[in-house]
Amino acid sequence: MDKPIVFMFSGQGSQYFQMGKELFDQNPSFRRWMLQLDRSFTSITGQSVLDILYDPRKTKGDIFNHTIHTHPAIFMLEYALAQTLIESGIRPTYVLGSSLGEFAAAAVAGILDAEQALAAVLKQAEAFESNCVGGGMLAVLAEPAVYENSILLKNETELVGVNYHSHFVISGGRVQIQAAERFLKEHTIIFQQLPVSFAFHSSLIDPAEQEYKAFLSTQRQMRPTISFVSGVKGRLINELDSDYFWDVVRQPIRFYEAMKAMEQERDYIYLDISPSGVLSNFAKRIIPSDSHSECYAILSSYGVHVEVMDRLQRAGKGKNMLSKGRKEKKMTTFLFPGQGSQHKGMGETLFDEFAEVTAKADEILGYSIKELCLEDPKKQLGSTDFTQPALYIVNALIYLKKVKDTGKQPDFVAGHSLGEYNALFAAGAFDFETGLRIVKKRGELMAKATGGGMAAVMGLSEEQIDVVLKQNGLTSIDVANYNSPSQIVLSGRKEEIIQAQSVFEAAGAVMYIILNVSGAFHSRYMEQAKQEFGDFLEQFSFGSLTIPVISNVTARPYKQCDIKPNVMEQITSSVKWTETIRYLMGKGEMEFEEIGPKDVLKKLLNTIRRDATPLEIDEEDEQPGNVDDVQTVVTSIQSELQPKNHPISSMGEVTASSIGSQEFKHDYGLKYAYVVGAMYKGISSKELVVKVGKAGMLGFFGSGGVSMDNIEKAIQYIQRELKANEAYGMNFLHHPDKPDLEEKTIDLYLKYGITVIEASSFMSLTPALVRYRAKGLSLGIDKTITIRNKIIAKVSRPEVAAAFLRPAPERIIEKLLQERKITFEEAECLRKIPMADDLCVEADSGGHTDQGSAYALMPAMIKLRDEMMKQHGYSKKIRVGAAGGIGTPEAAVAAFMLGADFIVTGSINQCTVEAGTSDAAKELLQQANVQDMDYAPAGDMFEIGAKVQVLKKGLFFPSRANKLYDLYRQYNSLDEIDEATKKRIQEKYFKKSFEEVYKEVIAYKTPQELEKIERNPKNKMAAVFKWYFAFSNRLAISGSPEQKVDYQIHCGPALGAFNQWVQGTALENWKDRHVDEIGEMLMKETAELLKKRIMSFIGNR
Repeated sequence: MDKPIVFMFSGQGSQYFQMGKELFDQNPSFRRWMLQLDRSFTSITGQSVLDILYDPRKTKGDIFNHTIHTHPAIFMLEYALAQTLIESGIRPTYVLGSSLGEFAAAAVAGILDAEQALAAVLKQAEAFESNCVGGGMLAVLAEPAVYENSILLKNETELVGVNYHSHFVISGGRVQIQAAERFLKEHTIIFQQLPVSFAFHSSLIDPAEQEYKAFLSTQRQMRPTISFVSGVKGRLINELDSDYFWDVVRQPIRFYEAMKAMEQERDYIYLDISPSGVLSNFAKRIIPSDSHSECYAILSSYGVHVEVMDRLQRAGKGKNMLSKGRKEKKMTTFLFPGQGSQHKGMGETLFDEFAEVTAKADEILGYSIKELCLEDPKKQLGSTDFTQPALYIVNALIYLKKVKDTGKQPDFVAGHSLGEYNALFAAGAFDFETGLRIVKKRGELMAKATGGGMAAVMGLSEEQIDVVLKQNGLTSIDVANYNSPSQIVLSGRKEEIIQAQSVFEAAGAVMYIILNVSGAFHSRYMEQAKQEFGDFLEQFSFGSLTIPVISNVTARPYKQCDIKPNVMEQITSSVKWTETIRYLMGKGEMEFEEIGPKDVLKKLLNTIRRDATPLEIDEEDEQPGNVDDVQTVVTSIQSELQPKNHPISSMGEVTASSIGSQEFKHDYGLKYAYVVGAMYKGISSKELVVKVGKAGMLGFFGSGGVSMDNIEKAIQYIQRELKANEAYGMNFLHHPDKPDLEEKTIDLYLKYGITVIEASSFMSLTPALVRYRAKGLSLGIDKTITIRNKIIAKVSRPEVAAAFLRPAPERIIEKLLQERKITFEEAECLRKIPMADDLCVEADSGGHTDQGSAYALMPAMIKLRDEMMKQHGYSKKIRVGAAGGIGTPEAAVAAFMLGADFIVTGSINQCTVEAGTSDAAKELLQQANVQDMDYAPAGDMFEIGAKVQVLKKGLFFPSRANKLYDLYRQYNSLDEIDEATKKRIQEKYFKKSFEEVYKEVIAYKTPQELEKIERNPKNKMAAVFKWYFAFSNRLAISGSPEQKVDYQIHCGPALGAFNQWVQGTALENWKDRHVDEIGEMLMKETAELLKKRIMSFIGNR
């Protein structure tokens, strides 16, 4: 193989969570380099990139676009992979980087050392975060002429790269990118939104130029020791100027030109060192048909391409990266099956052979296990509460028979779902009787589950299923079993499992089999069963494990201290069977024996061994923790919590008014660290705000969708009813397409001296918001800044939070100065303070939602707050509150334990006397449980598919709204829809003809909006469909009895949890619920529960 090797390195857009994880787990060289680079990153930032990149809660399908993490993650992976290849004997003659990938190329070529390049990458990310507004990038699968011929694309975006003849990249602000997306959709041009948070290679990153070039001027560069092909110059270069690494992210990408220049010289072997193999894809389309060049990708989102390494190895270039040397000893694993392996007649002669064991089983169960298994006279063997103990017993008897006949003990044991209890029995965790009692209880609890469903999906990979679930909004469906690489079982609500069949079949599933079960096993819907099971397990202790047991939950050996939590967690967690078998395959030459009534695991085993690679883990990484060590740690923690000079009895009293940030309460004049968030269309009414304010809490009036006159009247009412020291605030909703409305709203707030606003739905800061912040700022003689107008920013994304944590953007300050809307003193103050006094971190909630998890968001946002405060030198703490999902004391305790300075409630306040919605809506809300919510398209962002969470129980709105959005995606005009569907929509949904609806729509449109609608039939269809969303909102607020099923009621599961909490109390009926009483009760119960939790943590139960 005499062709020179070219290492290619890609940039932003190629990253994803878990990239390189398989290689990290299996290859010591790659892992060593990654850990070394991560230590360097940690020494600079105090953070670990690997903790973020390989966060087990994140999947490859989750969005990974926080530049401060993605920049170093991409560099680290590419550099580590390159060094791993070099150490295995695969050395490059050339390196070629694209965009950010040029840093890795330069480090491999010796221009920068690895730590220097990593620091440069990090500094660049920090410069973007500190100086630039957010933006986006689109990869467009079309000829560049499409861009040149489009006035909209040329006006709104910048062409930043051509990757091959029919693939180009554009960059721009978020609003401009959305406009470009709409244009491309209208012209049926395929595009992909890249996972980035800035408009790289465009003028929007110019604000970072000065800071980054100043940094680059301090860096020393060496001449390359490997031929360096520049992705920004489009050719081979021998020397780099001092600004080169600014140009690689600012200038257009010339990867296409670089490849063409190389191909004119000779043939090569191109190795794509990027996370996703994207450059390999580009290169294959650039290489001329008469060229003998070869092109390979090492990694993709599907894992390591072992066949590439084998090919290179056979050709004499390197050794197998995934080979560590197998253990010579042949080992045995016993596999125990779960439900699905039962059948009438199982056990046969074993009941008589092990008569003593059978008698013990009969005594525990209260019936004859032999009769059940051999005769099943009452047809009970298929019922979960009978199936589970029956299978446990038969599996155990077969195991005892095996050991008795052969005297052989296995090297490892594993069980599929229920079968794991047999594995634990075989390993000595408990005796037969204890195991049966536990399994009996498990079966009884799981049998109680109703309304759930499960389906087996054949022919799609784990990554493909994850994409289908996310892209189709099927967020309420969980993966129950990873049975094999091509057989995955889903679990969820029965109706959604049924509805998902057509989605998966359209996505290419070979088969979609709905299983005959009553519950959504191994999913979040078994949470109640899990908690009851945990309480039941408290009475048991477990023996020492004598054989390694591979856990369904982790696909790794049980640790002694993890037995109880693992068997609990198994009820709601996915069964990682594929990874379990891969782990065992990685232990060496392995013989698998199925210990059960029939061979149900054999086919899965053969498929995994055929289609998946062994998973090899260093033994030192999996040593079980020593029980004595654990006890030592617990004792140490207790001593830290209870130092000798501060006994527990002297701990300050925990009360409703003491929890939360004292400074937050002082600044806003509150008794409780409790906020009632704004709800659209005045649902958080003026009466609600007054009630909350008088109780020592902070409430926000829901001004979104309310006319200026009515907002003004609400302000007048609130100011008249509340005393000067009683708190209140107004919501300020972002309107990216209506800046004039923002300006008018701020004018009104300033006119009436509104000093607290809740800024919501902002993706970037606007002049109106900055002007509000500026007004009332003053600089004292001692240079301290007085802030009159406070902003609590509602955020669910780190990049938006970062914008509020920074001072106002300089470009907006300069604009406001030029327009004489702020003074020079106000401008000077703006440059020294953050845009927000406090952040409200919004997890999955009613209404507009990013469906985030508080457990992921809160720690990330608090850390971001700390970093930004340190970076900007703020003296006053920016508080962080928690919102979304808070409706019970348990949820509130969780929020405060996560570090919340205050909590914000929403959905629970909608079902109160003071809420500004109809009695009919409140009646429906009162009946809701946690599972009675669903996601539907957002009417105000219908075209882009944004979601709102709404009440589902008793309503057709969610299904009808999703149907309208599906039609919008499927057709380009109303005329294209079939007549039967059009008739159903007009008669059932709208109760009006499309023409009547359209007349109502155009009555409220500006000439510019009307012209846009008339220009494109798809826009007209969207306008007609969006009418239904506004209409359904009005129906719910007015309580119209005619079309009750069409109510659109924004709500989250917090209300369902609240309803369950107050069931049987004086607050069960909504007519007895008052927003102030709810807040006080919630805070008092939270304080009591918090005390109990603290005492339990330190051992005082």
